[in-house]
Amino acid sequence: MNLHRLHCFITVVEEGSITKAATALQMTQPPLSILIRKFEQELNVTLFNRLGRSLELTPSGVFLYEKGKELLDLSENTEKKLVEFHEGIRGTVKLGCTTSANLFILPNVLKKIQKETPNIVTHVREGNTSYILEELRSHKIDIGIVRTSVRAEDIHTSTLLTEPLLLALPPNHHLCEKDSIDIADLKNERFLLNTTSYGSGVADDVIEACQKSGFTPNVVYWGTETLPTLMMVMKGAGICFVPSCFKLLNSPDLPVLRPLANPVLQTKLNIITLKDRYMTSISKRFLAITEEVAEKMASIFND
Repeated sequence: MNLHRLHCFITVVEEGSITKAATALQMTQPPLSILIRKFEQELNVTLFNRLGRSLELTPSGVFLYEKGKELLDLSENTEKKLVEFHEGIRGTVKLGCTTSANLFILPNVLKKIQKETPNIVTHVREGNTSYILEELRSHKIDIGIVRTSVRAEDIHTSTLLTEPLLLALPPNHHLCEKDSIDIADLKNERFLLNTTSYGSGVADDVIEACQKSGFTPNVVYWGTETLPTLMMVMKGAGICFVPSCFKLLNSPDLPVLRPLANPVLQTKLNIITLKDRYMTSISKRFLAITEEVAEKMASIFND
């Protein structure tokens, strides 16, 4: 169906005559009359009963007028949404991320998005690096935020946030009295570490630092999630290491967090995307906001 002809037909109905409609459409009467007849031929229906100079809608004309109004509204709305999508202010971003990113980065990202571009919807899948890579490669997500460093020919990686590692200590632990701690002070401790699903991660850096200090850590627990590990520290099961962002929780139910003085260990949150995949304007806008939020967080950790 020709939408221009439909628009002219609706204008004729609402203006009540060809002459008035032609004026409203900024055209002359004869071409408009020809256009309406061609529209009827296109649809193979009679839209008007012509009684001299007056026009009366046929039942088919009434039906088309009602449905045509809906169709034009939908067309205009679709066009508007397409422009918004192209400009990155409407649509859905599909994101895969670690728990820490979901806890500390995304709340501030969503707050900023809802204030600036409320028509963006964020669909999040949380998991480890292997899971996020699989989702990214199968095009189920657009962007990944992971704690490990990914090296693969099809993946583009950029650092989102670098933050110091903090040591989590059980309540009343003798090291709680120190403002900063050397890795050598942990020689006789029980370590609770999280496994890395892909590449190298926090546990690898901790073990390497211990070995350089002359001992192999006594690892009594290997986990996958940081919050459950922190609960185990609170029960006195051992010590663990967490990114600095966890101090933002500021909860009395969490262990004491202390910085490491020697060596200073750091961890990174990385953005991963597929190299050859087209990135929409919405994804670009989401990334820009995420990077802005991460930059502000980094300034807190570096104070």
